[in-house]
Amino acid sequence: MTNNNGSSRILSDQQVQDFHRDGYVIAKGFYSPQEIARLQEKAFNDANLYTNAWDKKDASGTVSKVSLWQDLGDDLYSMFSRGRRLADSCEKILGEPVFHTTTKIMMKEPFVGGAWEWHQDYGYWANDNYHLYPKLVSCMIAINKATVENGCLEVLKGSHHIGRINHNATGDQKGADMVFVEEALKHHELVKVELEPGDTLFFHCNLLHKSNQNKSSEPRWAMIPAYCADCAKPFKENSLIYRPLDKVEDDAILAWQE
Repeated sequence: MTNNNGSSRILSDQQVQDFHRDGYVIAKGFYSPQEIARLQEKAFNDANLYTNAWDKKDASGTVSKVSLWQDLGDDLYSMFSRGRRLADSCEKILGEPVFHTTTKIMMKEPFVGGAWEWHQDYGYWANDNYHLYPKLVSCMIAINKATVENGCLEVLKGSHHIGRINHNATGDQKGADMVFVEEALKHHELVKVELEPGDTLFFHCNLLHKSNQNKSSEPRWAMIPAYCADCAKPFKENSLIYRPLDKVEDDAILAWQE
């Protein structure tokens, strides 16, 4: 990442190469402690996140909460999703302009936060939202610490090269066909993605990933903006609406006022 005279701190060439090889890359300290402190203060005290959250049951019936939206405005969350640092990094990965598809906040609560079954984001985005090409990137920003104990994300390194796998209902979720997942587990390294607050995981829409239940006393919260390459925007009307991304400079997070 670079930060010369206030310019956007985007992913390096090497990080982009790592992304294309592995299907993901972890940008350590992508956001500063001061920026993440602002996000923590906002999110942890935002009753609307719970009011608007979906309860998603895993196969065993335990629940994770997800608050999701598409429209971006001038709120603090949008300062992250509209930030050049994030959007320019995704454009560097995908090689063309991007638009924002959704931002969601995952709230995996202590002791009760449910698992997310093995899946690819493109496993349902292709069918539900009519993206012809798998040129979408999700960016998981760690709001607080993600550990094995509190159910951090787990990925199969390089599994995006397999291509899209059929997905079926698993609890309230859509999970990848386990016949293919079990075969993929024989060929791809399982990586447990532990993150510090401010670390950001960029991952390909065909990367197989999951997370286990949170059996610890600590919550595991993350904000995940997702972006789509211009060539892969939905070709048929659906719940997503194409809107050009109105980027803001990186200092917008700390400059933001309620």
